[in-house]
Amino acid sequence: MEKERDFLQFIEILREATSRIEQEYFLLPVAGSEDAIYRERIYCYELYHRLREGFEKNRFPYSLAGEVDKNGHLIIYPKIGAKKPDLIVHVPGIMNKNLVAIEVKPINARLQDLKKDLKTLIGFLTAANYPMAMQLIYGGTEEIFKGRIKHAYKKEMLRFSNSLFLFWHEAPQKKVKEYNWVRLVRETSND
Repeated sequence: MEKERDFLQFIEILREATSRIEQEYFLLPVAGSEDAIYRERIYCYELYHRLREGFEKNRFPYSLAGEVDKNGHLIIYPKIGAKKPDLIVHVPGIMNKNLVAIEVKPINARLQDLKKDLKTLIGFLTAANYPMAMQLIYGGTEEIFKGRIKHAYKKEMLRFSNSLFLFWHEAPQKKVKEYNWVRLVRETSND
């Protein structure tokens, strides 16, 4: 119950944080080109910054860490290897204080990279004592976003319907939206 409440508070902090991400961090301008490009690291670093501001402002009792390598971790490594999600929300050093593992991808990420991130998240749910996991995709249109999800998420993942969450950040300075990936998977035939 406490972790569900904490997760809901985290979602509100996330919504506020994403509403503060500006255009240059969402799509990176490139010298000599009229087209800006998606760069996951640029987006993640700004998201990290905005989330940390939200944690401090709200006195959120967790720590935010980026790409913590689990290589050699005495509990996690033997179970899932050296996985490292883009972000984790936890209390360092206390396994029962893990809250959420997060993977981030731009809308134009390769399908195999989306699937790899999902495997990492499921590993954190099943073997690393994280009660929640989240995939956050940013950019593109809703139609493209839904199409990507229908190809990445599979019916065998339905057992994680209460612990795996999907969010889409449509555009700079807009709040991230939660999506029901279960409904999208069920709409997809014969996967």
